[in-house]
Amino acid sequence: MPSRPPRRAVLFGGLMVGSAGSLAGCTSSEGGGSGSAGRAVSATTVRGLRRRAARDSEDLLARYDTTAEAHPALAGTLGPFRDAVAAHLAALNEGDETPPGPSGGPPEVPADRNRALTALADAEREVADARQRAVAEASPDLARLLASLAAAGSAQAYLLHEAR
Repeated sequence: MPSRPPRRAVLFGGLMVGSAGSLAGCTSSEGGGSGSAGRAVSATTVRGLRRRAARDSEDLLARYDTTAEAHPALAGTLGPFRDAVAAHLAALNEGDETPPGPSGGPPEVPADRNRALTALADAEREVADARQRAVAEASPDLARLLASLAAAGSAQAYLLHEAR
């Protein structure tokens, strides 16, 4: 029996504590229009934050697809990660009549398998960091969603690094 917990268990626990800390500052108000700092958040701001987060998910999906095409042997490994990003995108697009679509052309994929996985992990981490920063500007409901997605993205980045 090991004397210490596995690294994944420690990471998962840390992510849960971090998510709980992020969510603790998000309190719901009856009107739903004030941010975590008690200031009013306009519907336009909320819509913009949600669309930016959705566009980031679209870009991640494109990166997963392009990586799987460039490295077919990784397709099975990347499938669950891609599915999670697709679910995040669906949550962000809920109720949006015109989803944003990806922001640019297909991303470049490194020819080396490990570098391709590292590039995906880095992209996940960048998106997670952006979502965590956006929490401060968001309405309580969107802040909770963004914090959850940021935690999930951080976990995916870690697991992608482990897959190398």
